[in-house]
Amino acid sequence: MIQPIETNAVPFLPRNREEMQALGWDGIDILLVTGDGYVDHSSFGGAAIGRLLEAHGYRVGMLDMPDIDGWERFPTPRLFVGVTAGTIDSMVTNYTAAKKRRRNDTYRPPGSASRPNRATIAYTAGARQHYKGVPVVIGGLEAGPRRLAYHDYWEEKPRRSILVDSKADLLVWGMGERQVLEIARRIEAGQDLKGLAGTCEFGPKGYDPEEAGHRVVPSFEELVEDPQKHIDLFNALREENRPTGQVLAQKSGTRWVLQHPPHKPAPPEEVDTFFDLPFQRRAHPDHEARGGIGALEAVRFSINTHRGCMADCSFCSITFHQGRSIQSRSPESILREVGKLSGHFDFRGTITDVGGPTANMFGLGCKLLEKGEACLDRDCLTPDPCPALRLDTQTEGYRRLLSLVRETEGVKHAFVSSGIRYDMLRDKKGKLLPLHHDLVEHHVSGRLKLAPEHASPEVLEAMNKPTFDVYEDYEADYKEECKELGRDQHLVNYFIVGHPGTTLADAVHLFEKLFERNYSPEQVQEFLPLPMTRAMVQYVCGKDPLTGKELYVPSGAKERRLQKALVRWKDPASRRDVEEALREAGREDLLVKFQRAADRMPKKPLGKPKKRAVSYDSME
Repeated sequence: MIQPIETNAVPFLPRNREEMQALGWDGIDILLVTGDGYVDHSSFGGAAIGRLLEAHGYRVGMLDMPDIDGWERFPTPRLFVGVTAGTIDSMVTNYTAAKKRRRNDTYRPPGSASRPNRATIAYTAGARQHYKGVPVVIGGLEAGPRRLAYHDYWEEKPRRSILVDSKADLLVWGMGERQVLEIARRIEAGQDLKGLAGTCEFGPKGYDPEEAGHRVVPSFEELVEDPQKHIDLFNALREENRPTGQVLAQKSGTRWVLQHPPHKPAPPEEVDTFFDLPFQRRAHPDHEARGGIGALEAVRFSINTHRGCMADCSFCSITFHQGRSIQSRSPESILREVGKLSGHFDFRGTITDVGGPTANMFGLGCKLLEKGEACLDRDCLTPDPCPALRLDTQTEGYRRLLSLVRETEGVKHAFVSSGIRYDMLRDKKGKLLPLHHDLVEHHVSGRLKLAPEHASPEVLEAMNKPTFDVYEDYEADYKEECKELGRDQHLVNYFIVGHPGTTLADAVHLFEKLFERNYSPEQVQEFLPLPMTRAMVQYVCGKDPLTGKELYVPSGAKERRLQKALVRWKDPASRRDVEEALREAGREDLLVKFQRAADRMPKKPLGKPKKRAVSYDSME
């Protein structure tokens, strides 16, 4: 287990030479470069890694937004430069799923210029130029999923591993804490960085994968020549995504990129050390003076209870980043954070979230996952939760945790804003667990977030999500529970349009389900084929990589627009598109019903649809 050493934490990691010198430092050991404005909070990757390194005695500088505030703010670091595009992918930060430029970057102060496209590559070049001779290590949610060659949605063609394109010395994938500490230790000891778990490196001179016993995956050039090779690459990644997996070797030109297997899952006492750090839960004063960092507000008074997700949804890359194994904090660590939070000068008694990638996965696991293994022929939750998960007993831990949090002095409300897996709220006999009653009675701030994602059986199968009748059963029970408790609470449902497998008929099927509920959600997500996801392979190949089933792939702006309009059917701006979609689908029966309803609806627009936030701990 990684044990932090005793050290005096600084109020904020320094952003420049002046702040560094004010601390009495004549230099820094490690420089972290990030495209975000510096926020000292565990949900922001730069701060999470920086504070951990600080706790182990390293002097860390935070070179945030170097494209705006300059590269000359620090001297050359003693050990290495760590580069990340920021909390999320720079292309997702800069563009919508429709490939339109975004106006604002919520991870920077208001009015700031956007970060560079493919910021990891741009920042690595800047680090090479300004800090010559120092190793450059890349990581984060832009670099990790691009560790091997991938299909790039923005250019609609394959790109090389970002390690090749950036010319960095090493790529860290996964959550990164163990890797960066070992990197710092080895460089300080004069050792090389070869063979580190959870990293990608270049093969040595004369490298022969067969001689090394490594598993060869399709090369970049093979992906260019035959896109169907993405299926072989995905299956190799999935099969070897375990601590005992093989090293993967991918050729790119004359070079080989080697992906080393991940670390074993961290036990609670080690996860605690990643969170029991002196985060200020504030933006750096420089950024507060500029208007703050908008992305902080959603998480400022939230509690992250765990990492990892066993759901394995097709459109999500969490299982290839955080892993399928749930790595939970101990209740003691969480309560320590609650105690610190309740004493925060700006805290008003409301904890906005006690959760993680999926809130009610806290404490879950099975013997195989805890050993770092995984079933390749059995999904944890689909078509129904695996009996080995023992949901009825393990979720009692989350229920007890919520009870302890809400009973902490100074806490008036402890809400759960993270998504809930409704198919995990029943015991083996189908009865709702006591956790559900507690959630409805104490932890819903008016709206409970669920992600049915669609209603079509074929689309949900492609997404690896429960069938819609599972949602409908839960919906009825939730409403009944609210009625019995006298709660005026509602469900917020997330839906994805344009996902592989979604025909116009499927989109109309979803519309019909929404229309009969008189429900038109604000939350609509346009499908984005993120690197290293099953859905990205479906998008490129037109078939599912696991089942081989052929899938229809929606293409073109019009098709996406019509599918989106069918979900946001109450928006007056969508009326013409809804009518066109229903006519094309041959559903005159629904068209007449819709037109009658539309004539009675107010003409005020619903407003701009909200997007799901993507954080350091959740990339969907």
